Amino acid sequence: MSGIIYRPLAEADLDAVTALEAASFSRPWSRDDFADTLIKPYYLYYVAEENGCVTATAGLIISIDEADISNVAVAQSRRRRGIAAGLLTALMEAGRKRGVSGFTLEVRSKNTAAIRLYEKLGFKQEGVRKHFYRDPDDDAMIYWMHDK
Repeated sequence: MSGIIYRPLAEADLDAVTALEAASFSRPWSRDDFADTLIKPYYLYYVAEENGCVTATAGLIISIDEADISNVAVAQSRRRRGIAAGLLTALMEAGRKRGVSGFTLEVRSKNTAAIRLYEKLGFKQEGVRKHFYRDPDDDAMIYWMHDK
């Protein structure tokens, strides 16, 4: 997608990603939670920036050679334009440069748009966590991608 920059989260982005998170999730992370991602070495967070504005965010929580993808959020007005796919691709490539070879994530069972995106990127469902989400109650579908 032209005009979009995928880059690591910076301190100047904290207010924007906190607002994006609050608009996207029923139990959002706080500004302090995102600030922690800048100083703890097992976090790797990226943003999508378009015309100087942060329009999406996603992160990795890295454990040796595996990483959990978390906080995938795209501004409502920018959805269905390929931004999440580009952001996740850039984020996973950065994770691979840190030695990550397996990626996992949880997604609400009713979030069909996200499920389609993850499957398009090559993720495979490998499990379910019953009643994992609250507000509203929903199961988590567990997806994995293993590099060969």
